Amino acid sequence: MSTLIPGLGLIFTKARRVGIALLGVFVVAAVVLGFVLFKGGVVQGAGRLGTGKGLWFLLFLFAIGGLLWLAGILLTARETMDLRWPKQTKWLQRGFAFVMCLLVAAPATAATRYVLVTQDTFNTIFTDHTNTTAHGPVTGDDPWADTPRVNLLLIGSDAGADRWAVRTDSLMVASINTRTGDTTLISIPRNFEGVPFPEDNPLHKIYPDGFRCPQHACLMDAVWVEAEYNHRDLFPDSDSHPGWTTTKQVVGEITGLPIDYSVVVNLAGFQQLVDAMGGVYINVPKGGIAIGGKLTANGYVIPGSITGRIPEGYHKLDGYQALWYSRSRVENGDDDRTRRQRCMVNALIGQASPMTFLTNFVSIMNVAKNNISLDMPQDDLPAFAQLAETMKKGNVRTVNITTKNNAHVDFDHVRELVAEGIGKPHDAKAPTPTSSQSPKPSATTTTTPQSPGSSTSTTAISDTVDSC
Repeated sequence: MSTLIPGLGLIFTKARRVGIALLGVFVVAAVVLGFVLFKGGVVQGAGRLGTGKGLWFLLFLFAIGGLLWLAGILLTARETMDLRWPKQTKWLQRGFAFVMCLLVAAPATAATRYVLVTQDTFNTIFTDHTNTTAHGPVTGDDPWADTPRVNLLLIGSDAGADRWAVRTDSLMVASINTRTGDTTLISIPRNFEGVPFPEDNPLHKIYPDGFRCPQHACLMDAVWVEAEYNHRDLFPDSDSHPGWTTTKQVVGEITGLPIDYSVVVNLAGFQQLVDAMGGVYINVPKGGIAIGGKLTANGYVIPGSITGRIPEGYHKLDGYQALWYSRSRVENGDDDRTRRQRCMVNALIGQASPMTFLTNFVSIMNVAKNNISLDMPQDDLPAFAQLAETMKKGNVRTVNITTKNNAHVDFDHVRELVAEGIGKPHDAKAPTPTSSQSPKPSATTTTTPQSPGSSTSTTAISDTVDSC
């Protein structure tokens, strides 16, 4: 009985007081855990347990609680043993007690390991690079009561072994309405020229008219390097990542949205993350997506450089295919590439499964530790868990930023488009990220070269699900 409920078997022995004490500890721990986990919903409760204090509580619960549980089983076995039993019967009881201990020790050990892995991962991915001006949550039942909108920047970093510095290969803003859960996705082309630095950034004095230099080398994806390596001396020592800071500020200037939080993902880790999640279902356009490929100076595909192809249709992609689905641009240009990146984000949000997460927990944590950085406080996890639940009920829209020439961008027009996109009212009939559907392959993609500012999208603002 002490195997099912700690101390229960001792209540009927001489060690009754010990049994009552163990049972009392169990009841209190169960009530506290239930309150923390289920108040406001399981997802928000899981967020509470992911905070610093929450993880220490779980570690104490599984490690110390597991030891007390085992002690209760062993003590019950001793107290219920009759000295007059034959030796064979005594050994049978000891064997039974040993098996019962294994039944408790195995899950307790696994749970303790999971907590330690989570602590180690969170200590790495939650950086000290926080934004003091962020519109953060407050305490109470509605942590976003004073924050109508949260702007999150997703940064895909191409910081591979063959690169000496970080290159922001993809930039996407997710602007979230905290009331409706409506999310507007805005992709920033990495080859924008003349991007503006805010006046309070040291690089504004060097580039007062925007980030420009000869040979068109000063692109959006070079902002991080310009601040972090080329002009590190201009930034205060208190800013541990001026490249990260400046990238957020520049994106804020482009979109007209203050960036509250950001996530940096190493794209090599993205492949591992999708594999750890068991793959992702996506609608591959008609004609498929090229794997590999290089372009000539005139924008034509070099024969033989394409090494494979993701087949068209709605099916599951592994990590390698998902990465190329999100990155390939030799046949379709940057605009179609950013559209596919938004589709991938939408698919991952809608298909995230708690069961898959638990099944592949250690693998996912290891990938996250080595490839993801967040600039949000760990103790705000419950609020973001609640926001994630709200997002699943909201619309997901796309603002398609396209220009005729990325060397001369009308940033005022870009900000007008963004303002129009986030101002769209909630549509209860529109598909949500959790909508289950198997769409048909989209229109045939072109293999002719495209100019840097060309686009495959004709609608400035659209529902992301429809465009995928």
